[in-house]
Amino acid sequence: ATGMTVRWTEGRSKLSFSFRFGLSTAQTINTDQSWKAHIHASRCDVSSGGAHYLQNQNGLDGGENIFEVVFDAKRSGDEIMGTGNVTREFLADYDRAASVVVHIADGTRILCCNLAPALPKLPDTWSATIEANINNFDAGSNLSYTMLRKEWYHAETNNLRIDEHSAYSRQTRMMNTVEERLITMHRNDTFPDGLCSDHPLQSRMSRFLTRGGTDHKIKSTAEMFSFEGDAPDEYHGITASHEYVRGVPCEKWTRNVTMGTKKYLYEFYFPVSSWMIRRESYHRMLWRVVVKSDEGFRGQPVLHFYDFIDMVPFIEDMEVFNPCNVYNTGKPLAGNCSCGRVDAPAPPPASWGGGGSGEEGMNAGEVAGLSIFFLIFGSSVSFIGTYVYFTQFANRVPLFPEMEMSHA
Repeated sequence: ATGMTVRWTEGRSKLSFSFRFGLSTAQTINTDQSWKAHIHASRCDVSSGGAHYLQNQNGLDGGENIFEVVFDAKRSGDEIMGTGNVTREFLADYDRAASVVVHIADGTRILCCNLAPALPKLPDTWSATIEANINNFDAGSNLSYTMLRKEWYHAETNNLRIDEHSAYSRQTRMMNTVEERLITMHRNDTFPDGLCSDHPLQSRMSRFLTRGGTDHKIKSTAEMFSFEGDAPDEYHGITASHEYVRGVPCEKWTRNVTMGTKKYLYEFYFPVSSWMIRRESYHRMLWRVVVKSDEGFRGQPVLHFYDFIDMVPFIEDMEVFNPCNVYNTGKPLAGNCSCGRVDAPAPPPASWGGGGSGEEGMNAGEVAGLSIFFLIFGSSVSFIGTYVYFTQFANRVPLFPEMEMSHA
């Protein structure tokens, strides 16, 4: 038997279940009358599920305050099958929705399925500031560091943009896997209006972004970044107060992953269901990922923390993928880039005057751009090898189109 609940961002919950079981020769069961299924407040090993789950704990045990499905079970030979669903106009409480119980017509509990929250789904369109803290102390190195990156990810158009900055420069990388293009941008005292270089996307990077796909399309977050675990994800419940992530109580899942001969432990943290983003219609976006290994690819311990800050499941303006709109100085970029997205060229902004994009700018761009390209892209490849990106499909509603809870 399986049971699951779906939770939408606009504040609805859906119970959906299905089951199939066999009868021995001597067993009989009445399928002439309707059966019922409910969400219960206890796990199956506690009083066979205990009492019904009540959204309003002081309210009535019935009607819209509970999850109840009335359905007809079907018999085929010695097998009994059933399926059903119901939607409620509220967000169910993960902490109290413990199991799904099926009753036959006389009220006898015949089936019980524990509910354990599954790792929430992630959007294929998103933007976020990601703070990566790479802890190398356990690896015997003092080279531990923090890296801040702003990322935009749009699977539908196969576009990815990554921004990094320091006190001395700004760097931007844009990639499109279908067009197989990589745009690198740099701005400093030498190129105050920006230098832009358009290159072929290296096959190694393309294979990573498409997960080896032959159609060259960038994969959904789930396909690309949710590496297959060695066993089902393990749910650890709500973090204790001393383990809050950036002050937020979170639910924690872990996943054991083997890559090659190396074993990694991934920890995923999502805010509890009651934690809301003020004045926004979405919530429960990815909050933190921790990656651990006693011996990673380089033979050293791995301890990485990735905090997803201001992660939103949409990109409001696709012009973020237009290199000519990155610096907005009102002057042309040096280098060899064209305006518009890689997959949707556009004319230069009307505000651009002459200079900077002519022969002189091109020549300077080629020389400086080549060295910058190898510097940025070399570090990008080594960093992306250990950096954790995540996403999966959604627009504003529903944010999580699939289940967030499944049977244990």
